[in-house]
Amino acid sequence: MEHLRRTDAGLVQYEYQGEWIEAEVLHEPIQVKGGETVSQEVVITRHGPVINQLAPDFCGETPLALRWTAHAPEQLILALHGMNRARNCLEFKEALRFWGTPSQNTVYADTEGNIAYSLTGRVPIRAKGDGRVPVPGWTGEYEWNSFIPFEEQPHLYNPPQGYIATANNRVVDDRYPYFLGYDHISGNRARRIVELIEANRKIDIPYIQDMHFDQVSPHARVMAGFLGGLETDDPELKKIVERMRKWDGNLAPDSPEAAVYEVFYRRMLQQALTQKLGDLAIRYTGKGPTPVLAETSLFGERAMEWLQKTLCEPDSHWFDLGQGENRDDLVHMVLRQTLDELKSKFGPSINDWEWSKLHKIRFSHTLGQVKPLDKLFNRGPYPVGGDFNTIWNTATSYHDFSVDTVVGPPFRFIADLGDLDHCLGLLAPGQSGQPGSKHYDDQIQAWFNRGYHPMFFNRQAVEKETKGILHLIPR
Repeated sequence: MEHLRRTDAGLVQYEYQGEWIEAEVLHEPIQVKGGETVSQEVVITRHGPVINQLAPDFCGETPLALRWTAHAPEQLILALHGMNRARNCLEFKEALRFWGTPSQNTVYADTEGNIAYSLTGRVPIRAKGDGRVPVPGWTGEYEWNSFIPFEEQPHLYNPPQGYIATANNRVVDDRYPYFLGYDHISGNRARRIVELIEANRKIDIPYIQDMHFDQVSPHARVMAGFLGGLETDDPELKKIVERMRKWDGNLAPDSPEAAVYEVFYRRMLQQALTQKLGDLAIRYTGKGPTPVLAETSLFGERAMEWLQKTLCEPDSHWFDLGQGENRDDLVHMVLRQTLDELKSKFGPSINDWEWSKLHKIRFSHTLGQVKPLDKLFNRGPYPVGGDFNTIWNTATSYHDFSVDTVVGPPFRFIADLGDLDHCLGLLAPGQSGQPGSKHYDDQIQAWFNRGYHPMFFNRQAVEKETKGILHLIPR
């Protein structure tokens, strides 16, 4: 938060430790087709640009400045150059020293049989606070003192278990001396990856393909176990309970149990939180601060984890809606609401409640946001399985199925470092960004049906299979 003022001379100033300092002011021209050019004023303090105009309903009137590591000078080109020239894991790690923004979970391996992991990027060490909420910018109490030294960032090199699994999950425990933030995904995908690796002694290319397409959610298994143990006299609910008891948490496109799980836990969050949190409930369950830019937030991950933990507390006050309800009362009510919702949408037969009827993916182009260009540029929607807790990561809104945004893994890659002639790739919707090209959308069906293609590293093989060459001529 900043204290701003505009002087009689028209200068914008901000307060810092008792002094008023002149802010940098940019006037960005925005050309509007068929209209007059609009000038957008951007005020920049020592803590970054003031962002209130991006989300006025969310930010309020108090000026909020956003400090971001990407605002500082970068050496990303040095990092990429070193990564491309590295001959082994140790040289690759050294190149990552120059990676500034964004922070990335970076896994790498070499042909000598070494495997490694690094959390890359500049991570600030704050004098006070942890960056989760706005803080007074004028006092100087919350400044960034420095950054976590590269050597002290999380790294792994040939760990004893013989593999490295990471999927946007938390990568350190409470013993780690520095604060890395709370914006990590739940551990469900990483947990499932480890589970599959340890379940099979032979990890070959077909097995990795199976892992790419795996749609089992550890969180769904937990919730299925909970619902499967529910006692009820309602004959309709008994059918649901019995099916959930037998379900393995596979969010397959044709799974009715997956649809029950997805609707139930969202409704459960709404019911448990709304009375206590009011309008904040939808924010905690994942509604983002701005449309398009941030339609969802990672609060949805924390809410999901909270629900799983709180369901283990039968008498928690969160389940009391005002009439002395306990956990089981609320669960019965929400499961009935779930059943009624699915019946109203898809009919009385449970077998018709397929998850993919609620869960679809669209391959959208930036220009496809405007009608009728969407017909030319966009592809889909296509029914799809999985969710944000599965290795087949098709993340959708945490709080509302009507939000038409699903984020999936467009690129899949398998590197056989023992034989680089057997590397495989898969990029959806296609290699070309030109709608007129046959390669614009020719990998969509392959994306669903394991249509991997060879990724050549040998120059002779590359030249033999080349279909076209794009020449970039500098001016």
